[in-house]
Amino acid sequence: YDDHLDNALAEKQDGLPDHSKFRIRTYGCSNKLIHLERKDKHGILTHKLSANLTKDQVYGMLEGRFDLDAFSGAAYELAAQMESQQLIPTVAVRYRRDAYVYPGTDLRLTFDTELEALEPDPQALFSKDFSGVPVLGHNSIIMEIKYGSHLPAFLRKLTDVSCQQLSVSKYALCRERII
Repeated sequence: YDDHLDNALAEKQDGLPDHSKFRIRTYGCSNKLIHLERKDKHGILTHKLSANLTKDQVYGMLEGRFDLDAFSGAAYELAAQMESQQLIPTVAVRYRRDAYVYPGTDLRLTFDTELEALEPDPQALFSKDFSGVPVLGHNSIIMEIKYGSHLPAFLRKLTDVSCQQLSVSKYALCRERII
């Protein structure tokens, strides 16, 4: 989601350390679990506010209707913010994710491949039959290291030696691909 001036995209492209984005998140093109999220970034720290949605609510939102009477709790708060900012769906981001959790910690490694940009069509959101525009090269992988209080020493050593921390926005990559 973005406004008519593409401010969310501009914030990503400009590398602003503090920014927010709204998104509808599904898993595996299923309509069984759907989240409406606001992801707030403050430097390297991330906070998400999330609420469950129904398929009907998603269809309405993708068509630009924010029937606030249909929402409650956090979903109402998020939908009201989106309506007041006049946010519109701009791109659907689809990718394959492999996630791994390091036992006994809050460390999670994710590897995202097969990144595709699609038009924000409700049918495409819930169907694997719709193909998107490939965004990454065939052998490209986006790796994310997610952790809470501290990065385990063994992983800190690995990243200190040969890795540079980068901020990669799948949203921005996909928007740029279909603009």
